[in-house]
Amino acid sequence: MPVQAIPLALLASLYPLGLAVVLLLAEAVRPRAKLGVFAIAAVACTMAIGFVVVFALHGAGLGEGSQQSSRYGLRLAIGVVLMAAAVFVARRPPKPREGTSRVSKTAREGGLIAVFIIGLALYLPSPVYLSALQVVGSTKLDDATMALWTVIVVVLTLVTLEVPVLLFLLAPGWTMPKLRAINDWLGRNGRTLLIAVLALIGLWEFIDGLAGLL
Repeated sequence: MPVQAIPLALLASLYPLGLAVVLLLAEAVRPRAKLGVFAIAAVACTMAIGFVVVFALHGAGLGEGSQQSSRYGLRLAIGVVLMAAAVFVARRPPKPREGTSRVSKTAREGGLIAVFIIGLALYLPSPVYLSALQVVGSTKLDDATMALWTVIVVVLTLVTLEVPVLLFLLAPGWTMPKLRAINDWLGRNGRTLLIAVLALIGLWEFIDGLAGLL
């Protein structure tokens, strides 16, 4: 079973921008409708890409014995890319959130179609999410089990979206202060968190791939 995909999916769920947009939509006009559309778009994008990637890897036979070197070579390459991304982000000076401001304005003032498009765009696959899918797609499983594991990875990847939206729908008065506090913390520490996640997962994938090749 591709249990290794679980921590990768949870790490992929650490997405400060997604939580920031959830907070903005919760404070916008028609918050329930907008949050629902945003969540649907995120699930649709993540789920569709998840199935495409997993079954493409499965079709390539990376879980077969003859393809083990390709499987571990792919993990090694993913590890190198993730560590390089961590170095790039660490060396790049922080910039004002111009893109975030544009997203904020569209989310607050736009209609449901605009919110749906934002959800699709923001939840395009991250490197860590693709790494989790790679674990599932390169494991020897039947199609039904592989589909189930893909859904599990998607649910875990979106847990930081699903939980705040559900809490807001059930108890908005209790949820809003918590969302603001978390968003403020991520605004101060989100960049450091991103660097750490990319570096740790990159190192894990690199070591796993190298050990498999050796």
